[in-house]
Amino acid sequence: MTYYIFDSNPWILPVGLFVVLTLAVELPYQVFRGWDKAPVSDEVWNVIQGAVLGLVAFVLGLSFSQAEARYDVRRTLVVTEANSIGTTWLRSDQLPPAESRRFRSVLTDYTALRLHAYREPTSLQIKHELGPNNDAYQRQLWSIASGALRRDPRNLGYSLLLQTLNETIDLSSEQFVVLTSHVPTTIVTMTLGLVLLGATLIGFGFARSKKNPRVLGLAYTLACAIVVNMMVDLDRPQTGFIRVDLNPLASQLAAMR
Repeated sequence: MTYYIFDSNPWILPVGLFVVLTLAVELPYQVFRGWDKAPVSDEVWNVIQGAVLGLVAFVLGLSFSQAEARYDVRRTLVVTEANSIGTTWLRSDQLPPAESRRFRSVLTDYTALRLHAYREPTSLQIKHELGPNNDAYQRQLWSIASGALRRDPRNLGYSLLLQTLNETIDLSSEQFVVLTSHVPTTIVTMTLGLVLLGATLIGFGFARSKKNPRVLGLAYTLACAIVVNMMVDLDRPQTGFIRVDLNPLASQLAAMR
């Protein structure tokens, strides 16, 4: 289920949801439109229907705001990581020439690896691309910087380089977590179930009135499909229609090269 929500073709969720919600509106009308026995009065029915649809709107709004916040965190971390790598690159000039060239060569390869991994379409591929190579590059960078500081503990430039390198490594771990994690599938599934319940109640409402304004029904299902897909899309960093901008990291890599 997680794959179909977050890592599959981005058209599957909105199209499938639109079809399911349309059927949820249409089927109750077709089955119960000739049913004259109303289990509850119109007043009670309207209260129940309004309460459920209001809850649907509230949950969708809450879920959308949370997904947007997670997207903003991902986007901010890309900029922060690019800036940290850039500062590390500049401070590496404090190293002796041979070590500085080696450090910058490893840092360039490290940045290229991270950019390539972020461009992968799924979180599983991001995990695969950033596997042991990421750790190997970090160990090389740390070895060069810490070795220089051990030889000259009073050198402020080496201390600042090591500090910035430590921030870069920490940011890489944080970035990895936010790019490969999503809202729990259970929460998304329950939200979809609530939206489906709302569409079904609308279908029953059409059956009670023995009228089926299909244009309005399609408008509701289309709106729900769009909102739900936008909510999920914001939590798919590289597989959906809304993607994290990697230009800060790409620009930094171009400048380093």
